[in-house]
Amino acid sequence: MNLKEIVLGGNLYGTRNTFICAKGPGYVTAQDIILPPSVEIVDNTQHVAGLTEPIDLCIGLQIERNRGYGIKTPKNFHDGSYPIDAIFMPVRNANHSIHCYGNDNEKQEILFLEI
Repeated sequence: MNLKEIVLGGNLYGTRNTFICAKGPGYVTAQDIILPPSVEIVDNTQHVAGLTEPIDLCIGLQIERNRGYGIKTPKNFHDGSYPIDAIFMPVRNANHSIHCYGNDNEKQEILFLEI
């Protein structure tokens, strides 16, 4: 989900393949993304992930310029890919709580959702 927060700029036409490579332990930031020359990252310090073990992390990315929100169903991605859309993020945080009320004979519960 942190990849959605990264803001890219530049003249990109079509789809470009790129990747993130990092070695743990340590933090992975937007600076670790290897981009084509026509694309730049607005904030290189943007956090992507934290690695707690001494492992190598490589994630392949496809970047494309587009407008709006395109719905892509997971059944179309059998190759292990996971599509994300940088624009569509309606819910950033959600909390819930369950409260009981009523007498001994009839207890009821109410669910509170905070979005």
